[in-house]
Amino acid sequence: MSETTTITIARATRQRLAHVKFNGKPLKTADETVAALIEEHERRQFWEAMDAIDPDEYEAQTREEGAWPTEGEYAAEEQMIRAQETTA
Repeated sequence: MSETTTITIARATRQRLAHVKFNGKPLKTADETVAALIEEHERRQFWEAMDAIDPDEYEAQTREEGAWPTEGEYAAEEQMIRAQETTA
Protein backbone atom coordinates (compact mmCIF):
# COMPACT_ATOMS: atom_id res chain seq x y z
CA MET A 1 0.00 0.00 0.00
CA SER A 2 1.32 3.43 -0.84
CA GLU A 3 2.01 6.07 1.74
CA THR A 4 -0.89 8.42 2.40
CA THR A 5 -1.14 11.91 3.77
CA THR A 6 -3.86 14.26 4.85
CA ILE A 7 -4.78 17.32 2.83
CA THR A 8 -7.24 20.01 3.76
CA ILE A 9 -10.06 20.61 1.30
CA ALA A 10 -13.40 22.29 1.67
CA ARG A 11 -16.33 20.00 2.42
CA ALA A 12 -18.09 21.21 -0.72
CA THR A 13 -15.05 20.27 -2.82
CA ARG A 14 -14.93 16.82 -1.24
CA GLN A 15 -18.60 16.34 -2.06
CA ARG A 16 -17.98 17.41 -5.66
CA LEU A 17 -15.08 14.94 -5.90
CA ALA A 18 -17.41 12.17 -4.80
CA HIS A 19 -19.61 12.79 -7.84
CA VAL A 20 -16.92 13.06 -10.53
CA LYS A 21 -17.29 10.41 -13.24
CA PHE A 22 -14.79 9.27 -15.86
CA ASN A 23 -16.11 7.48 -18.91
CA GLY A 24 -19.50 7.47 -17.24
CA LYS A 25 -18.27 5.57 -14.18
CA PRO A 26 -17.84 6.97 -10.68
CA LEU A 27 -14.44 6.52 -9.11
CA LYS A 28 -14.24 4.71 -5.79
CA THR A 29 -12.01 7.00 -3.76
CA ALA A 30 -11.01 10.64 -3.60
CA ASP A 31 -7.45 9.51 -4.37
CA GLU A 32 -8.57 7.84 -7.62
CA THR A 33 -10.56 10.93 -8.52
CA VAL A 34 -7.71 13.37 -7.88
CA ALA A 35 -5.27 11.12 -9.77
CA ALA A 36 -7.66 10.89 -12.74
CA LEU A 37 -8.17 14.67 -12.75
CA ILE A 38 -4.41 15.27 -12.70
CA GLU A 39 -3.88 12.77 -15.54
CA GLU A 40 -6.60 14.45 -17.60
CA HIS A 41 -5.05 17.86 -16.93
CA GLU A 42 -1.61 16.60 -17.98
CA ARG A 43 -3.10 15.00 -21.12
CA ARG A 44 -4.72 18.30 -22.09
CA GLN A 45 -1.47 20.17 -21.50
CA PHE A 46 0.36 17.69 -23.72
CA TRP A 47 -2.11 18.03 -26.59
CA GLU A 48 -2.16 21.83 -26.27
CA ALA A 49 1.63 21.79 -26.56
CA MET A 50 1.42 19.46 -29.56
CA ASP A 51 -1.12 21.77 -31.23
CA ALA A 52 1.28 24.68 -30.75
CA ILE A 53 4.07 22.96 -32.68
CA ASP A 54 4.62 24.27 -36.19
CA PRO A 55 5.39 21.26 -38.43
CA ASP A 56 7.93 23.19 -40.52
CA GLU A 57 9.75 24.47 -37.43
CA TYR A 58 9.74 20.96 -35.97
CA GLU A 59 11.24 19.50 -39.14
CA ALA A 60 13.88 22.24 -39.29
CA GLN A 61 14.83 21.69 -35.66
CA THR A 62 15.04 17.91 -35.93
CA ARG A 63 17.06 18.16 -39.16
CA GLU A 64 19.46 20.52 -37.38
CA GLU A 65 19.80 18.01 -34.53
CA GLY A 66 20.33 15.17 -36.99
CA ALA A 67 17.23 13.38 -35.77
CA TRP A 68 15.08 13.76 -38.91
CA PRO A 69 14.66 10.36 -40.61
CA THR A 70 16.42 9.93 -43.92
CA GLU A 71 15.01 8.14 -46.97
CA GLY A 72 14.67 4.45 -46.21
CA GLU A 73 14.20 4.91 -42.48
CA TYR A 74 10.45 4.85 -43.08
CA ALA A 75 10.54 1.35 -44.54
CA ALA A 76 8.54 -0.32 -41.74
CA GLU A 77 5.92 2.43 -41.71
CA GLU A 78 5.58 2.36 -45.49
CA GLN A 79 5.06 -1.40 -45.44
CA MET A 80 2.33 -1.01 -42.83
CA ILE A 81 0.59 1.68 -44.89
CA ARG A 82 0.77 -0.42 -48.07
CA ALA A 83 -0.62 -3.43 -46.22
CA GLN A 84 -3.54 -1.37 -44.93
CA GLU A 85 -4.21 0.03 -48.40
CA THR A 86 -4.33 -3.42 -49.98
CA THR A 87 -6.74 -4.78 -47.36
CA ALA A 88 -9.06 -1.76 -47.51
